[in-house]
Amino acid sequence: MLTNKTLQIIILVYLVGHILYIIYYALGLYQLNPFIRLKSLSVEEQQLIADNIPIYGRLPEKYKQKCNGRIIWFRTKKKFVFYGEIEKQEELTLILSAAVVLMTLGLRNYKMLRSVLRVVVYPTAYYSKLKRRHHLGEYNPNFKTLVLSADKIWEGFEIPNDNKNLAVHEFAHALSFEMLRKSSWEAKRFRVGIRKIEKLFQKEGFRKKLVSSQYFREYGLTNLQEFFSVAVENYFETPSIFHNDFPELFDIIQRMLNFDYEIACMFNPAKRLP
Repeated sequence: MLTNKTLQIIILVYLVGHILYIIYYALGLYQLNPFIRLKSLSVEEQQLIADNIPIYGRLPEKYKQKCNGRIIWFRTKKKFVFYGEIEKQEELTLILSAAVVLMTLGLRNYKMLRSVLRVVVYPTAYYSKLKRRHHLGEYNPNFKTLVLSADKIWEGFEIPNDNKNLAVHEFAHALSFEMLRKSSWEAKRFRVGIRKIEKLFQKEGFRKKLVSSQYFREYGLTNLQEFFSVAVENYFETPSIFHNDFPELFDIIQRMLNFDYEIACMFNPAKRLP
């Protein structure tokens, strides 16, 4: 039989172990765990990114190295949760990390510590208990969580110039939330850009141009937040067309993100961006 002293020791060990686990989990959740090793990108992983996100392969070496370091950090430090039977989980983690890193490549604040703690992935459309309807993807600022469907993630990268990319769209929502109350210069610059987009968005002539051009998908006309996310999808996938057709809006977003994807054309003119 266990004595009272032995039982007390067992309970104490259990409690200490439980507390240490909670601390370890919290450190990992908030990207503070020093025991998590950062694993370099393999040649195969870099090729996978280039195959799914062509702009990555066109980046000059200095930008590619910067991009690689940030991808390594993001995929290691963020918590990716997969529900159901989902194939290629490591590949999905890599592609999602690469997408958000390329979107924020011109920003100092790429870690999104205030806005993204978890990325949850379901096999396909999932039922949201909060909104009581099925979703393909959403960003929940209260839980600092992106929720995405795996099939739509891959679909977004299958055609690199159709301006439909679920991952980029939802990460753009998260970026807006990240910049909402920060006092940094780039956050203030970002908010100035949002206000300029809002003024454009409210102009009757501009809205007519949006509708008639059919360059931005109709969902972007829902509200300012959705328009910004849709515009970032276009900026990410077809920057040259964007620049030619909507130069004023293009320049605003370029200043907000502090990176022009057209720069890749300068280093690889044989492969022009759409």
